[in-house]
Amino acid sequence: MTGALSRMLTIVAAAVLAFDGAALATFGWWSGRVVLVLVGLMFFLSSGLLLLYWRWYRRRLDDIASTRRVLAEEAREMQRLLGERVRGDR
Repeated sequence: MTGALSRMLTIVAAAVLAFDGAALATFGWWSGRVVLVLVGLMFFLSSGLLLLYWRWYRRRLDDIASTRRVLAEEAREMQRLLGERVRGDR
């Protein structure tokens, strides 16, 4: 559930940023203000960077989750071996 919510919020944020950038660039072009066009283009490009960063972030979270699963399995195996050892020493 959190993955879907995170994806939705990221897409909405990128869409708002892209729309704001496009609107600002268009307004700058109509009014002949180069600075507004440049700032608008920066906003528009930032929306793409936001999506790229989110994908990188999700891959890192998946890596962490898989590593945690492996470590948890190793810990369970150690507990099982130690339990057998303690029962064998009695």
